[in-house]
Parts: sequence; C-alpha cells; structure tokens
Amino acid sequence: MHSLLLTGLLLATNAGAQPVPAAPGAARWAQFSVLTPAGPSEPRREAFQTLSILVHSRHKIAKTDTPRTLTETFSTDLKSLQSTNRNEFVVLRSGAYIRVHNKRGLLYEVTVKGETLDAIVRRFKSAPAEHKALKESVVRANRLPAYALLSTYSFDKGERIILPGVYISFDGYNSPFPGQGIRISSGFGYRYHPVQHKRAHHNGWDIPKPYGTKVFPSRSGEVTYAGWAEGYGYMVEVRHKDGMETRYGHLSKISVSVGQNVEKGKTQIGNVGTTGWTTGPHLHFEIRDSRGRPVNPAYKIGRR
Repeated sequence: MHSLLLTGLLLATNAGAQPVPAAPGAARWAQFSVLTPAGPSEPRREAFQTLSILVHSRHKIAKTDTPRTLTETFSTDLKSLQSTNRNEFVVLRSGAYIRVHNKRGLLYEVTVKGETLDAIVRRFKSAPAEHKALKESVVRANRLPAYALLSTYSFDKGERIILPGVYISFDGYNSPFPGQGIRISSGFGYRYHPVQHKRAHHNGWDIPKPYGTKVFPSRSGEVTYAGWAEGYGYMVEVRHKDGMETRYGHLSKISVSVGQNVEKGKTQIGNVGTTGWTTGPHLHFEIRDSRGRPVNPAYKIGRR
C-alpha cells in the first residue's frame, strides 16, 4: 500500500508491534505511523491534530457534532470534508458515518486496482501545467516516492490519497430557509392526515415557520409551475438540470413565474402561508425524481 495511514499501534491492534518508549508530544505519535489501511475504529483525536502525515478514518456522527466542531477536531476545513463525502452537511444525521481526515483537499478513494497517479490527477486537472502542478503536490502531500513523478505509479483498490486544493462544486439540495434552523412537524411516509382524517402517505416534509417567512429554492433550476394546486394551496415547482423536481406548498404569496430561472438560497420564490389543506402556517417541501416519484428529503438534503 502506498498511502500513509495511521492505524495499527494507534488503535493498539497492530499485530507483531514491539513496545516503544513513550515520548512527549507529536514525536510520540510519529513512532506509531505505519503503512497499512485504516482499521475499523477511529484513531485517537490527537493523531489528527499532531501528525503531519495523512490521517483518516470513518467517523460516526454524534448529536453534539456540528460542521465547526468536525473541522476543529480533525484539523481540516469544511470544504475538504464536504468534497470527500460528496455532502454539504446541511443536515448532520446522528448515527451516520462520514470519512474524516486532517488535510486540505479531497480524499480520493481508488476504486479500480491499478489506477495510476496520472489518471487520478487527470480527472481534476487536464491542462498540462495544472496537471503537472497537482501531480507534484499529490506526491509531496502523500509522501510518495520521487519516481512517481517520472514513471507510471499505480495504486491498489481501496487506497486513499489526498488531492491538495481539489474541491467538489456542489449542486445539491439545501434547506428552503437558508441560515435558519428547521423543525419537521410531519416527516416523509405514512401518517394520519390532520385535514382528511385518514391514513395517507405524506410525500415530503412539513416545516413550521411564522406566517410570511421568505421561502427560497432548495436547489437551482427552472420554475415549471407557480399557482394554485388543490391540497398544496399556492405552490411553486422547480425542475433541476437532472430532471429532479422540488415543490413548495401552502404559500401565502408566490414571487416567481413559470419559465424563470431561480438560484438556490438566493431567489425568493414565495412566503410561508396557510393555503390549501393545512392547520397552521408551514411549508410543505417535496423532492421528486425524474419520473415524478416522491423521494425522502432526509436522503437528499446536502447531496445531489
């Protein structure tokens, strides 16, 4: 394996390791760096903060975790964690697992045995000068041998390397209320309908907000419907470039028109209201796939 990963002795599971006298600070941890894939448990947090080599691990989201605490704990930045996990972390789901690391950039996982360094770099930088610069920085950051710059250098499936300065541009789903916390009064799935008084499938989220609160598109796209829609009341529907759609119901006011392009979190599309089948002011928010089937927002917020 070519990646420099911390596990083994950090986790006290490195078979055959010999006892090493304790040393203060980072020097003590440096003695425990080994060339081996990461183990099933997380290294101790000090490893992420004191070692200069690449350290990464799976991390189980705790109720107390926030984007800020994650970046501070693992000595990285939010863009790096977002890019590595293909997740904007609009919602951090307690109990879910993410990949954390202590560098700046995208942690790339090799998915095909024999994938070369050149092929990986070419995915992100194809212009000759940019390709050369990124390749050199990858070699330095991952402490690969110098000959990796001069000849074909390949990796095994499952290896991970840091790509310094490489970040993913997101077109994912955000909250319709950017910068505000949200509470879901009725989630996705079967429920007893409060107006129809029968068991029925709820195709989205009900998000209570004060009457008149501004509503923004969860994702950029084109308005395909803006008007009255039976139980939805006043509703706006936005189609995104991959054919997915989002719907915003029970609005008191609509601020956009059909055919208009709207930008995620920036273009106001309406205001929270009580129109349609509702018992109080809230936004009904839906996500539908390209075939019109409802999708649980819990699995899309922060992602594509």
